Amino acid sequence: MESQFPHIEGYGRRPSKRKKDGRSMRGIAYEAERRPNHCKHVSEPKSPKILYGCQPSEAVRIAAERAKQAVDAKGKRLKIDGLVFLGGVASYPVKWTKIRADKAEAERLRKWLRYLIVHLKEQYAGSLHYVLLHTDEPFPHCHWGCVPALDPDRRMRISTVHPGRAAYERARAAGGDNAAGLQAYSRAMKAWQDAFHVGVYAKVGIERVGPRRQRLTRSEYKAREEAEAALAKTLATEHELKAKWREEIRAQIMGEFSDELAHWKQRCIEQDSQLTAIGKEMAYLRSRLAEFESQIEPPGGGMP
Repeated sequence: MESQFPHIEGYGRRPSKRKKDGRSMRGIAYEAERRPNHCKHVSEPKSPKILYGCQPSEAVRIAAERAKQAVDAKGKRLKIDGLVFLGGVASYPVKWTKIRADKAEAERLRKWLRYLIVHLKEQYAGSLHYVLLHTDEPFPHCHWGCVPALDPDRRMRISTVHPGRAAYERARAAGGDNAAGLQAYSRAMKAWQDAFHVGVYAKVGIERVGPRRQRLTRSEYKAREEAEAALAKTLATEHELKAKWREEIRAQIMGEFSDELAHWKQRCIEQDSQLTAIGKEMAYLRSRLAEFESQIEPPGGGMP
């Protein structure tokens, strides 16, 4: 069963010491750009397709420049592992092999990409710096990057682009403990996933979660599979009908155009024939005029 997979995470100029195998924003950018030694999980790396904005390395350069000027909540210089960049990824659950062999699937992917870009622009506005597509792994997937603004108080707030962290901070500011903050974080991220599904995945018929996470019974799972197969068949039929209608309309237009073209071709032939006849008539008249002129005596002519 097809299900969605979007994910976001905050990054600093250097990996956090509290995270094992943490990565920096520059490492994320270099992996996205498929730079050497930064994408070892890809057997044959290919340059990504930039769908919106700039290169990832340019986005992290902007983040680094702002971070140099930023301070923390205490007014001290922002730590080098402070979160100043948001990286996101969304995977499309259909393999490239199927997409390249099926025009309907290729069109569905194009729609998904359009919905994704619109949704990200609406969510992040000016903080969104790039969206790119990778084509060198089995499944299509997009990465995006956001840079928080440098506020007048010289704060770079990752919470302005990360809804989970925003909810956590609000819960703590309201007097809640860490557990309350984490609960708020989870609720906010669930709402983020729901909104992502409504704005992007649901529009192309992709489920919010898979069967295991929904804990469906075998009969329920089977029923859903059958329903999805029926929907896929309906969508395929719709695609075929639209293609047929486009071809019929094209044929009709071409037929009308051909008739009109034939009409004007005939008119041209008739006019060409008329011009030819007129040309012959004029040549005849010129020859007659020359004969008359040769028979007219010049002035002062005649017998002496």
